[in-house]
Amino acid sequence: MRPEKGGPAVELPRVEFKVLGPLAAHADGRALPLGGPKQRTLLAMLLVHAGTPVSADRLSDAVWGAAPPASARANVRSYVAVLRRVLNPASGEDRLSLGHGGYRLHLRPGELDLHRFDELAARGRAALAAGEHRAAAQDLQEALGLWRGGPYEGVVHHDALHIEAARLEEARLAALEDYAEARLALGEPRELTGLLRTEVARHPLRESLWARLMVAQYRWHGPGDALKSYARARAVLRDELGLEPGPELRRLHRAVLARDPALGAPPDPAPPVNAGIVWQSRSQLPADETDFVGRDQVLARARGLLDPPPGTPFRTGSPCAVPVVVLTGLPGVGKTTLATRLAHRLRDAFPDGRLFLHLDGARGPHRDAGAILADLLLGLGVSGSSIPETTEDRAAMFRSLLSGRKVLVLLDDARDEAQIRPLLPGTPGSAALVTSRARLTGLTGAELIDIDPFDNTESQDLLQRIVGPRRLAAEPAETERILASCAGLPLALRVTAARLANRPHWRIRRLADRLADERTLLEELTVGDLAVRTSVAASYHGLAPDAARAFRAVGMLPSPEFPGWALAALLDAPDTDDATDVLLDANLLQVEGIDVQGQPRFRMHDLLHVYAAERALAEEPETGRRAAVARLLDGWLTRVRAAGHQLIRGGTGGQLPQGEGDLVGWLEGERTNLVTAAEFAAESGYCTHAAALASAMEDVCHVRNWWDEWEHVARAALACAEAGGDAVATAVAQGSLARVSAVRGRVDDALPRYATAIGQLDELGEAHHAARLRIHRSIAVADRGMADLAHDDAASAAAVMSRLGDEHGRVTALRSLAFALVCQGRGAEAVDTLAPALETAERLGHPLALADILHLLAWAELSAGRTDRAAGHLDRALALFRKVRHRPGEAYALMTLGRAHAEHGPGPAAAARALGPLRAAAALFTELGERRGAAFTDYWLGRAHTALGDLGAAADHFNRALAGFRGLHMPYWAGLAQRELGGPALRA
Repeated sequence: MRPEKGGPAVELPRVEFKVLGPLAAHADGRALPLGGPKQRTLLAMLLVHAGTPVSADRLSDAVWGAAPPASARANVRSYVAVLRRVLNPASGEDRLSLGHGGYRLHLRPGELDLHRFDELAARGRAALAAGEHRAAAQDLQEALGLWRGGPYEGVVHHDALHIEAARLEEARLAALEDYAEARLALGEPRELTGLLRTEVARHPLRESLWARLMVAQYRWHGPGDALKSYARARAVLRDELGLEPGPELRRLHRAVLARDPALGAPPDPAPPVNAGIVWQSRSQLPADETDFVGRDQVLARARGLLDPPPGTPFRTGSPCAVPVVVLTGLPGVGKTTLATRLAHRLRDAFPDGRLFLHLDGARGPHRDAGAILADLLLGLGVSGSSIPETTEDRAAMFRSLLSGRKVLVLLDDARDEAQIRPLLPGTPGSAALVTSRARLTGLTGAELIDIDPFDNTESQDLLQRIVGPRRLAAEPAETERILASCAGLPLALRVTAARLANRPHWRIRRLADRLADERTLLEELTVGDLAVRTSVAASYHGLAPDAARAFRAVGMLPSPEFPGWALAALLDAPDTDDATDVLLDANLLQVEGIDVQGQPRFRMHDLLHVYAAERALAEEPETGRRAAVARLLDGWLTRVRAAGHQLIRGGTGGQLPQGEGDLVGWLEGERTNLVTAAEFAAESGYCTHAAALASAMEDVCHVRNWWDEWEHVARAALACAEAGGDAVATAVAQGSLARVSAVRGRVDDALPRYATAIGQLDELGEAHHAARLRIHRSIAVADRGMADLAHDDAASAAAVMSRLGDEHGRVTALRSLAFALVCQGRGAEAVDTLAPALETAERLGHPLALADILHLLAWAELSAGRTDRAAGHLDRALALFRKVRHRPGEAYALMTLGRAHAEHGPGPAAAARALGPLRAAAALFTELGERRGAAFTDYWLGRAHTALGDLGAAADHFNRALAGFRGLHMPYWAGLAQRELGGPALRA
């Protein structure tokens, strides 16, 4: 069974997978059809990484190598779909699922022959080290019996599978050699000679096989055959490699020539390695933290893995008979504290001892496993003279000492897999608990548990335990500021709490203020030997140069959350996968998710981001930093321009660099980042980029109803332009602020900004910019009692746009002119004015402009009393607004459709038809916060309810419309609402 997040465990139908020979899968006694060569290669790759996600790109590399076809991703999806149906038709995606990171194949215990081989080989090796030769021979013989040929035989191999197949063949040969050692120790050379002859024929350059063959031959037949084998081995090595045999084979050759008695019979059994050692239960654990908080779910999960109920396998599909749990997470997240608490709680489960080894993997000199084992054995009572020379022998002695006992080995701050493999127990009953900043994904059979930062509740609990709840409760707002600065990192919280506890005279606010400055934040997060900077620096200094440069590059970003392309832009590199993989494995970066276009999004913890910014400032030259940030801003500008062009003009411009996908979804996903990028550009002195981003985002913000974001970006661009003395950019930014003020109903604020900006642009000779602002001002004031000004603005702008050859600009100018004519009561002229605008918009294929023209044309036709024509225009407009997901336009079209129904004929039937679209429009306007549209909709709902005879509802709507129009300074429409309220129907 496999536990599902948020749901009950799901039973997987049993499938037996075989990779130690031809790839095969069986269920219910029948072979499953695994498809053609490419599909089988894909399954092989999933089996190599069973239980972990494999990206589509890695699968593509495995199937096609360096030259995948254009359809590779689609083909991968197709192969996966077929395999899903074959492997688990009953439960669909449960066996083979797609999630963050790629496709994951789930296995039950004992389903893969490789796992059974690894388990038997490990058990046999441990028995051999303990001198239990018969048990070793039986386990190893059973392990070797699982092989039916070469690993993944019949599967097309590219690089990834070549490496895995070679690894497995090496594992088989190692097991074979151990098996030979066990049989020789048992005095059974006869059974080995034929087997070893076959293997040296297949692997003639492997001297260790020749050595075991020579010993077996010597013990079975005497020196003759053994000397012949040495001669053949020497000839092969000289012919193939130009080398003489190695020291081991030469020593064996001399021993055979001398008929060394030690070769004639199995050696006497070695005395037990623990002879003379009296085992005593011991605990080497550090003291448990008295102020430990939270982590209940992680503790329960890890305890269940390390001390499972009898008969429960350690981990689904694991080849390991000994539980190994790895706690991994970013620096300072509390891995050691958590592991220590867990080890103390497991005292009864491991009564023979709890050993603790601090490996100092991130900070100290790189100690090899041999030196660590020597210290460990000395601590267990082994005399120095009894400690073997080689790491392998020391590991065997350690495992033998633990054999038959229940011991928990806590390996703290492991550097990598190679450092800890020799330190793991070898027999059931014991277990290993590992902490590491690296993810240690290469530790076969281990259960990886990610340790996340504290949530706000856990963070506050830790502060309260150290500082005291009353002191924090006295300044709740300042406490929240401290929690925000520590960002859930337990080390930062402990440092902060210790500083407050040691300074009872300090107010909470004093420290909160000191933590608020990012430039000194890491200095403040230091007390005694606890320091966030020291902890993070240890991980940073352990990075390879390319990964360290990528880490610094993230520090140049304005936000710790970012899309994958941003890092590539900063590094000026087409592919940053290798660097990000290193940062991910080191827990210095996390995958935040996948955007709507299938691209990864990353996040760096806030305090790590502060440190990365420090390192970038200290280590990257200023010219390099500015060039990198300029590339980043160019990337944002390219993307938002392409998105805006597709959204507003129907995709007639460039494509988004990320590829195809949900355009509106991409914009919504990047909403905050776009604003952050524009503000960052302005604050950092990239004024040209700030102005360009503000300009590119203006229409996007208008279409998407992002009023707050629009205003933030425009104000940032204005401040930067004013500081840089750029008169044109200053006027353009003022115009953008005027426009957003107008659409938010603040016309009194908009008009002076418009006047100032247009006047400056006229003086500067910027006719195009000035014309664009006149179009927007015309729209803003036309129905607010200034139709004449609106008419003049629009007519002037239309002439400029025609002269400059801007067809899209001319369309928007003619639309503004037609709206002004409607507001002047000249509906027929408005229809004529819109005719050339409609023709141009149709020809250009700009969906939003076309929808706006059709909507206004419907409004003009209604003003002229031609409701049938209006309805046809509205149907098209509504469809276009919905196509581009312009919700304000959709709401206005619905409102106008309701008006058209209401005016189509007298009586309650027409009014009843009007209610549906009007109510839908009202709901949208309320959701969008669009006051002008809401006032219009209330007015027409009042008219509809009056026709239906529901005078109370009509009065309510007219009153709301009146208040709305007055608040928006729309005297003409306020007068209409007032007349309706004073009309005979409502007076009666």
